[in-house]
Amino acid sequence: MRELKVTFSQEETIACGERLARTLSSGSVITLHGDLGAGKTTFMKGIAQGCGISPLEVHSPTFNYLNIYTGTKVLYHFDLYRLKDQNDFISLGFADFFEEEGLVCLEWPEKITDILPKLRIEVHLFHQGEEQRLIEIKKL
Repeated sequence: MRELKVTFSQEETIACGERLARTLSSGSVITLHGDLGAGKTTFMKGIAQGCGISPLEVHSPTFNYLNIYTGTKVLYHFDLYRLKDQNDFISLGFADFFEEEGLVCLEWPEKITDILPKLRIEVHLFHQGEEQRLIEIKKL
């Protein structure tokens, strides 16, 4: 399945993430791809909202790699920007989260491509203007 969506504001990007989250079952892995400022964390706020978590609680876990939020589903939010490679991910015990109940969301998943689960949802965000984003959602 492949879906394309254009959003024209942060609120619409959040709503797109929320709609996706409501369709996902516990144990799903979502990878978020895009340049700095593409809207990955904004989309994450929508995923959180779809899991019964206030989007105001969500911020990028850049300095500690992982934030865990609890709502109607548990949400594991990884930001791998500062991670060196997949060996670091494994040695920190993060690969174990692929077996957890809840949703695993990964910003900058390119760092661990070889160990990502084959069944996952890939979200690609592209700048189309100051507030406008093209969002591509692929279920693998």
